[in-house]
Amino acid sequence: MKGVTIPPQRWYIDTNVLTHWVLGHGGVLQLLCHQFSLPDQFFEVYKSRYEPSLSFINAVIDKKNQGIHDDFFVSHLAINELFSAIRDEMRSIILFNKGCPISMWRNPRYDPIIDAIDYQAVYQQTLQAFIPLFENGKKDGKTQDSVIQLMVEQSPESPNYWDVYSSILFLVKEAKTHDATLLTSAILDKADYFVTLDKSLIKNAKKMLNDEYHIVLVHPKEAMNIIRTKRKSGKQQAKK
Repeated sequence: MKGVTIPPQRWYIDTNVLTHWVLGHGGVLQLLCHQFSLPDQFFEVYKSRYEPSLSFINAVIDKKNQGIHDDFFVSHLAINELFSAIRDEMRSIILFNKGCPISMWRNPRYDPIIDAIDYQAVYQQTLQAFIPLFENGKKDGKTQDSVIQLMVEQSPESPNYWDVYSSILFLVKEAKTHDATLLTSAILDKADYFVTLDKSLIKNAKKMLNDEYHIVLVHPKEAMNIIRTKRKSGKQQAKK
């Protein structure tokens, strides 16, 4: 009996997952360590913390070699937030280098000035990190879609937009404005999975969102398990 073919599924990737990859494998954190004369151990500690996101995004980049035919998306809002997250990492490193107490890091009076030269270096490195993720490629003379596709957020004029958005914001205790915006776009775009590092959001929203909107919130570690299962299934179908 022939195996049942599973149609490609749709994945949306949260800002925090992509940010960790850009910092860890995209070269941005290494650049920051060099710019601010931080030891190699600093990079290794951070890279270890980033590992779930690094493994997941690397699997997405290599998805065709692994026989994965799913579609992966990141919204424009998530990219905007990514730049904000990298800016905050820069500020943290500057404050760390200055010996500023951690208790003062969230005090606006202690926000450090980012040098224009340092900003330009980090900005250019971030753009370089985007290339394997978002640029269209060519194979055998044919244009291929980017590994991860950029998506514009759903418009508030879209049917059911406010119903979905408000239900997330009001009924999910941990949801913030940007969470509700990203999730609403993913839901209205019929996404199957939303990959995030926000464990509190997963804990508090997973059941409600799955029951109401048939979207599954997953941590990158769980996402990797799903991908491994798909890989095995694809290999088994190929043998039949």
